[in-house]
Amino acid sequence: MRVPVRLARLLAGDQEVVMMTEGRGFSKAKAKRELGRQPRHPSWRTGFEAEPARPAAPA
Repeated sequence: MRVPVRLARLLAGDQEVVMMTEGRGFSKAKAKRELGRQPRHPSWRTGFEAEPARPAAPA
């Protein structure tokens, strides 16, 4: 689905639109390699199963 940039700016803001339209792809490989980062859970699926549901922060 595509959204016009003007509408996206109104809904999401300038920074988010820039990230979605001009940003480069990101990889966790550099963080893992340089920082020795180890994720708490091997995948998002196991993370959702293991972590308790947290209530949303008040607006």
